[in-house]
Formats: sequence, C-alpha cells, structure tokens
Amino acid sequence: MMASLVALLALSAALAHAQVAPTPAPAQKPLPKNVAYYVDGQKTGSDALTKIAPSDISNINVIKGADQQQLFGVAPSDGTVVITTKAGESSPEVVAFNNRINAVKPLVPPTAAQVAGVEAAKAYILKTYPSAKLEMVGPARDKPGYYQTFFTDGGKRLQLLFDGQGQPVKQ
Repeated sequence: MMASLVALLALSAALAHAQVAPTPAPAQKPLPKNVAYYVDGQKTGSDALTKIAPSDISNINVIKGADQQQLFGVAPSDGTVVITTKAGESSPEVVAFNNRINAVKPLVPPTAAQVAGVEAAKAYILKTYPSAKLEMVGPARDKPGYYQTFFTDGGKRLQLLFDGQGQPVKQ
C-alpha cells in the first residue's frame, strides 16, 4: 500500500514537471541601432550596458515619441533608454536628472504582488535549473497578470510562463 502511494506521488510529480517544461525561446533580437543611452544621467554608448550587472540596476525607463522629443529635443527614432544604478540613485545629479524625466514620464513602481511573482519565478528557475543563466523575468506581453522568463541552459535559450503567484504554467 505504501509503495503504491509513493509510486503515485512520484508519477504525479513527474507529470506536473512535464507540464511546465520550458519551450524553446525565440532568438534574441539585436539592440536597436538608433537609441540613446543614459546611465546615471550621463549619455553613454550601448557598450556601457554590458558592464552593468542586472543586480546593480535600480530602474530602467524607456522613453519614446512625444515624451522623448519633449525631454531631449532631437532624439533617435528608436527611443532613449535611461538606466539608474543602485550606486548612483542617491547622487544629487542623478536625482535631478531623474526628476526631470519623471516630470514627463513617471516611473510606475511595481506592486508588492508583482515583486513577489517575479521573485517566485526567479527562485523557481534557479532551483529547477541550477546551471541556467537567467536573462529576463517580466510581465508577459500577451497575458496580463502572467510573467515570462527567458534563460539559457545547456546552450539552449528557453522560456517559461508563470502565473501571478510565480508558479509555472503550460504555455
């Protein structure tokens, strides 16, 4: 009887894991060529982005269209990316720069539920795929309340979808 229960639990766990197996992710799109980048209020090239660890970023603001025109005048057609690092976020110069940006295009901070969902999704990936390199966890574009993850594992780029509580769901 106990052996049957153990076998049933093992089979259930295997089936549940099979339902949330990652699927191949689309190839990464190259960065747009006609973009302006600011890191801690200073204009920089896209090469500076490779030197910033994701864990060092406080926030990112993407500005396009009329907001971009209002803030920067003549600006690249593909937008402006404003990155604030944790190290620079308290600097008076960075605060002043960000206040100017936020007056036109305010950052909307994530809700506690969004933070919890993203953290749960990250924890799942790191636990289930310990050798994986996590690329991104963020809102799913076509499914409100869901989170999309992209990661590489074993040389393959993969993706998983998570519900609002950070539990993997079949795509």
